[in-house]
Amino acid sequence: MNKTVSTLAATGVLVAALSACSIPTAGAAAPAATGPQGAPAASTTVQRDAAQQTFSVSQAAPAVVPQGSSDDPYERVLYDAEALQPIMDEFWTEELAYYGLEFDTPDRFEYYVGDGNGTCGGEYSDGTDNAYYCAVDGDEHVAFDVDWLASYLDEHPGDAVTFLVLAHEWGHAVQDTWVEQQPGVDYWEGPAQELNADCLAGVFWENGLRTGTIIEEDGDAEAVFGWLESAGSGDWMDPGDHGTAEQRQIAFSDGFENGLDYCRINY
Repeated sequence: MNKTVSTLAATGVLVAALSACSIPTAGAAAPAATGPQGAPAASTTVQRDAAQQTFSVSQAAPAVVPQGSSDDPYERVLYDAEALQPIMDEFWTEELAYYGLEFDTPDRFEYYVGDGNGTCGGEYSDGTDNAYYCAVDGDEHVAFDVDWLASYLDEHPGDAVTFLVLAHEWGHAVQDTWVEQQPGVDYWEGPAQELNADCLAGVFWENGLRTGTIIEEDGDAEAVFGWLESAGSGDWMDPGDHGTAEQRQIAFSDGFENGLDYCRINY
């Protein structure tokens, strides 16, 4: 049986709750973005040069881009990313405060196209079709390939993949906070680190649904669990990768259903 179908069937409560994603705008402007290499961005309207694989943010565009108002996939991904950043920062700041910890928010949040990502601690690694958290002290940041995330909008037009991927990367920032402020207590490597981040993404997602900071629409279950399946490691892959499709789906479900303590103890 397809792993996505079997896992969805096993998590009926979650599937019932996950019904594509949006964020209530209430007329509020999205926070400022950063472009490649952390350059300030004036708005979220994107002009892209396909030949050069670069894009820039229009200086003359409106500061507010209402959710769903644009068919441009790059604009939509950037809007979602910008809107999610303060929500995730606020959630994890409040959540970790219960444990006496101060969430070490990413120093910056940037996008790139293809292999145009910056370095992490001075070291470069090709970021094509990827999103990542750089944990190097003094250079802690989240970055993502906007071309890659935009490519999912044809199949999953509700932007759920953008939400999931970035929530996963913020999970790595949470891990970094635990490691820095409680040295020797928490440690992850290989698939365990990635599955823990999937679990933490589930914690964030459940809170967003319950508090109304994230509004779900039809198709999220298929988008979320379908992406986790496709992004899972097979037996042929490096065992130090992200975990199998089924492990990733279960980890997200565990975080959604059981909360932060469960993720920390079991992943």
